[in-house]
Amino acid sequence: MLGYLTQQTISFVITLFLVLTLVFFGVRALPGDPATIRGGLDASQEEIQLIRKSLGLAGPLVQQFGDYWASLARGDLGRSIREQRGVSRILSERLPVTLRLASMAFALSLVVGVGLGVVAAFRQNGAGDRLILGYTTVGLALPEFWLGFLLILLFAVELRWFPLIGYSADPTFGSFLYYLFLPALTLAIPRAAQLARLSRALLLEERRSDYVRTARSKGVRSLALVRHVAANALPGLLPLLALELGGLLTGTIVVEQVFGLPGLGLTILGAISARDYPVVQGITVLAVVIYMAINWLADLGQLIADPRLRYQ
Repeated sequence: MLGYLTQQTISFVITLFLVLTLVFFGVRALPGDPATIRGGLDASQEEIQLIRKSLGLAGPLVQQFGDYWASLARGDLGRSIREQRGVSRILSERLPVTLRLASMAFALSLVVGVGLGVVAAFRQNGAGDRLILGYTTVGLALPEFWLGFLLILLFAVELRWFPLIGYSADPTFGSFLYYLFLPALTLAIPRAAQLARLSRALLLEERRSDYVRTARSKGVRSLALVRHVAANALPGLLPLLALELGGLLTGTIVVEQVFGLPGLGLTILGAISARDYPVVQGITVLAVVIYMAINWLADLGQLIADPRLRYQ
């Protein structure tokens, strides 16, 4: 177990360094200069040079890269060029919106996806199985932005059950449900379809195991057998759950734009268009850390759920 944790820690450090290096040079390769954007059209070259110097962008790229990592080592994510305040402060304001949206979408996709997968596996080739497979095909084919607009048209414009766009900071469950249900449903529909397909396949494979055939030949049809099959298939599902949860962080970029939610997705789009390098880099650091932590927990959960993996 110690060797596994050491390997995961080294992998995390290398991945973080590579991703942040790519993002650092990638955003600076984009056309446009943040000093020019901030100075405006009437700013002279001398004024733009002063702004560039005040932002720490006047030196060579290698020097900026070293300064960036020195700040990161001190736990300082820098100051936003556009908003002129700390990136940590901006992230602390926007992260809760994205986390609430991602949590609700994940809960919906988990309950619906795994539930449909179980029904389809234990009703193989029946009408319910074919209906669920049809849903998964359509659900995986629908683009999220198109699905979001369709849900807005149906539930917000026609039925008026939910708001068109917007978000309230009211921390009550009713407020979350009112403002975040449609965005969460938009994210959950394709992910639930994917989870349904995978859980169905895992359960069907498990049902072909020797112990299941033996139990069924003896006439066992109880819920206990279903629980055993589901428990043995669970370790294979954990990596996909981790990928889906991590993928929700990037999936929110489009959905937050469609529904006008002030989360990390909308923030990073605005930061890219304004060439706000510190905000782009800060959100990337946060996303990589969360994504790696989720995958680490999934691997650990897989080891706990399936003791055979500890000896491989």
